[in-house]
Amino acid sequence: MAKAFAIKVLAALGVLAALWFGDAPTSWLIAGLIALLALALTAWGVFDVNSSLWAPTLWHVPGVNAVALTFDDGPDPVFTPRVLEILAREKVSATFFVVGERARANQDLLREIDRQGHLIGNHSFSHAWNINFALHEGLTREITGCNDAVAAAIGKRPQFYRAPHGFKNPALGDVLEKHAMTCVGWQIRGFDAVRSNANTIARRLVRKAKAGGILLLHDGSGLQGTQDRSATLEALPMIIDGLRARGLAFKRLDELTR
Repeated sequence: MAKAFAIKVLAALGVLAALWFGDAPTSWLIAGLIALLALALTAWGVFDVNSSLWAPTLWHVPGVNAVALTFDDGPDPVFTPRVLEILAREKVSATFFVVGERARANQDLLREIDRQGHLIGNHSFSHAWNINFALHEGLTREITGCNDAVAAAIGKRPQFYRAPHGFKNPALGDVLEKHAMTCVGWQIRGFDAVRSNANTIARRLVRKAKAGGILLLHDGSGLQGTQDRSATLEALPMIIDGLRARGLAFKRLDELTR
């Protein structure tokens, strides 16, 4: 929150200085530009998924000839087991950013994800549309609620957090720092939550993924996306084969950062 306060103070001082020392109408134009720049900076911090303005955000790791496959919105009793089958067959480790409500309702599935050697991250408790407008109390409730649901199932608390839709607000950095967690964005996403063409999903990731990148897919249905993840399941083997053909390995998120 200190950064947000500093931006507000500096913007206010700049506006006042422009109006006090300048001559109209130029002073009003300069004051308006200062206010607009402050607003644009604030919005960039919120809507740029990889911005570190409000919370230090991990989205790629330079110098690593591997990528991290990540899956959001599960665990899903229909689609997550099928994702796990593909990953096991291909011998690929991944990271699952789970929704706390779904983790609490599917503890056996969460334990299976952990048993197979995948990493579990925090994707909020409810994935509600208004989470990103919540401040300290609301964000703390969402983040700790998901951590508690994961811990109840596997006895471990997530160390990585991905905000719903990737949006962040000025309070997020404070909350994550308090819980020793890292915010995670992505280098490229497949848009598989809204697309139903497996070839398009796979082609996008294989073409645009870079060494050290964090890649985003979805194993969970709904939550402001479509209900069917069949295209993800069809695309996943193509993604794995395509990236391996480019010489890239696969690592869990925690392994990618070591």
